[in-house]
Amino acid sequence: MIRVRGIYSTAVTGLLDEAGYSFADVSIDIQERFPALKKHGEVLLTIKDQDDRSGLIILGDPELLAKVVFLLRSIIPDLIVGYVPVGPYSMYVVRLVEKVDGDIWLAEYMPGRFCTVKLRNSHSEGDLLLAHVTRASPEAPLLKEGAALTGRYVRLIQFERHNTSEHIRDAELRLQLLTLAMNEVPQGWGVHFRSAAKNANILDVGREIKELLKKATEFLNVFKPQSIGPVMVGESLALVEIPPDTALRFDTIRERYFTTIPFHHLLKSLGIEELSHKIDFAEKNVLSGRCFSREKVLEAIMEEFAKLHGSRVSIFHKKLTGQGHVWSAVAEIRSPGYVQLRRQSSSQGTYDGFKNIRREEGDQIVSYTWLFARTIIHFYYSPSGELKGIYVNLNTPVFFALQPPGLKYVDLAMDVTYSPMEGVQVTDQDDFQELVEYDILPRSLAEKYKLFAEKVAGILGEKNSEEIVAEARRLQSSIFGTEVDKML
Repeated sequence: MIRVRGIYSTAVTGLLDEAGYSFADVSIDIQERFPALKKHGEVLLTIKDQDDRSGLIILGDPELLAKVVFLLRSIIPDLIVGYVPVGPYSMYVVRLVEKVDGDIWLAEYMPGRFCTVKLRNSHSEGDLLLAHVTRASPEAPLLKEGAALTGRYVRLIQFERHNTSEHIRDAELRLQLLTLAMNEVPQGWGVHFRSAAKNANILDVGREIKELLKKATEFLNVFKPQSIGPVMVGESLALVEIPPDTALRFDTIRERYFTTIPFHHLLKSLGIEELSHKIDFAEKNVLSGRCFSREKVLEAIMEEFAKLHGSRVSIFHKKLTGQGHVWSAVAEIRSPGYVQLRRQSSSQGTYDGFKNIRREEGDQIVSYTWLFARTIIHFYYSPSGELKGIYVNLNTPVFFALQPPGLKYVDLAMDVTYSPMEGVQVTDQDDFQELVEYDILPRSLAEKYKLFAEKVAGILGEKNSEEIVAEARRLQSSIFGTEVDKML
């Protein structure tokens, strides 16, 4: 029923197993760690790593997804969850707005909400057409023209070619399934054989193809696009962010089922294959993790962090409801855990968060943060060294990446700003509150961030840059008081 993959698979499988769920397409490691696992051949839900290993992607049956997210959140309340109820292979009626490039168009799929759609036929601006989601996103989904219907074993997609899931590795079975599709499906439709097809009776698979074709034909015969909006839900999608301090909770949970060294999930999130192999070897061959003390592992993490010194690093500014952006700066490690980031403005404009503070070519931007910081504090200076403004970004705890080298965090919308001209302001509070109202950000955690913003606002304009950074760190420790804050 549930397929689990990635660096959190042991902890997540253990929690779901205790809750009585069954599993499908079980990996060898998970089978060894949970020999009594209940199994079911059909995959209804997939849980896997996000691309940057900062959290989970949960994809599949809407009802099952909601139950699993509720369970994980009830055990680990500080999970940050972006929920996309109308996810991949959901169908919309969209209105074409303007051509972007070739067969790629900008389209409106909900009132005031826009997407990119790939066309398969010739259309004009203003046309209404049926399209299905290929990449779900709260802000910028990608759709393709045509219908898509999903069954247990197959997915029927208009204007596509036949193909099989990557999890169907038997070459003879792939050939058999593709031959079935070519014999049963008329031109203009493609069949994607889902992973569940590898354990199914071929007659059942063929029967489902015929049922979906009949359903699709009946649907299209009466369907007439009249207004934009969702037509049919396919799968749901949840993007679960696991901040670094919350990752330590997963370490504790994983320890219940298998030997786990301190900071296991954070080390795995670095994505270094050699390091990952060393962790696996240590955990499989050491009876007790006590020889890997938190202090020693943290010291090793600090040593890796210190390697950023003197290099140009990438800073991955991720957003909960969109793609975010990447900026770069020269890093200088000022003291253990602290980093200063320097860059120079090469263009003109207005600084984010300010109404009247102009960005000019040659401005110096000096930013400060630290490992597991819930803020990055930016100081904007004119070419002559005059302070223009201070911008305090609020975010999930900062961690670092090694490939490419840099820092990463998730932006939480609300910021604190100061300038001699505009004074102190807490900005984008409505956007922050939306994260709470939509249950993306846990309310208890949000209250701490609000208090943090209020306290930080009280110190801007009264101290120099180093004093502000030191006081912000003290405030974070006193307000949040997590295990990581106490160790640093």
